[in-house]
Amino acid sequence: MDFKQLKRDYYFNSQDAANLRRLSEIFKPYQDKFVNDFFAYLTSLPEGRRFFSGAAQGEKRKESIKHWFESLFDGNYEDFYWENLYEVGKVHVAREIPIHLVSASMNFKREYLLKILALEVKKKSEYEALEKSLHKILDMNLDVMLSSYHEERLKQVFLTKKMDTFLINLAERFAFSLNMFLVFALLGLSLGVVTLFGIEVYQLFTRGIAKNLISALGTLLVVWVMIELLKTETEYLKGGRLHIEIFLSVALVAFIRELLIASLSHEKTLSLVIFLLAVLILGLVYFLITKTRNSS
Repeated sequence: MDFKQLKRDYYFNSQDAANLRRLSEIFKPYQDKFVNDFFAYLTSLPEGRRFFSGAAQGEKRKESIKHWFESLFDGNYEDFYWENLYEVGKVHVAREIPIHLVSASMNFKREYLLKILALEVKKKSEYEALEKSLHKILDMNLDVMLSSYHEERLKQVFLTKKMDTFLINLAERFAFSLNMFLVFALLGLSLGVVTLFGIEVYQLFTRGIAKNLISALGTLLVVWVMIELLKTETEYLKGGRLHIEIFLSVALVAFIRELLIASLSHEKTLSLVIFLLAVLILGLVYFLITKTRNSS
């Protein structure tokens, strides 16, 4: 699930986050009462009693309710928040908690919090702004939970539950391992490129400036590309998107470096023309991709 797209779809912005932090101040005195009342509501339902009965289970459930309540108004709504909520939904599916119990529970939370908001905030404009942000975060919470239900059910249609879980976990771990390998490989290559740049700078003073200066400049461009690759891979591991233009920039810089070196090496005219055409084509493609992404 694309959590950044989720926030865009709900027009969730920094002002909503600020409003929710303000709601944290309002709701904080009611936190313990909310936890107890919500748990009482769950155990008043036949299906709720089946899943949340027992003293130990009850205390554990109350702690999870308290954690949800605190994180709801924390003001930090990056990918980690939504991923954690998505995992909670998967646990609900694994325990075979009915989906309508999730929806009914969210309705109880909404009505309960709105009553407190009406009691504590008398200024109409402030109330309307806080109410709007509260509705957004609750709707988004329910959206993520229901999405986890939907996707988990789809998985069970195509494979048995155990096999599906095994394959998904294996694929996720393998993908993560490959990404970690890529990070280490990029670090190693970056050190190699920096070493090469140091050698070429040294050669400026020992073998002449003309050719070695151009070569050093080309290697410096490669250093810049390695920085961008490492930054992109790091952002991807944190949940960001992988932008294809970074790979175009790698190819573009490689051809620019070859063109600079070839221009001083008395290469054949055909080779120079090929390098120049490659630079122009890659540059045009890079421009079109970045322009399209910025305008979308």
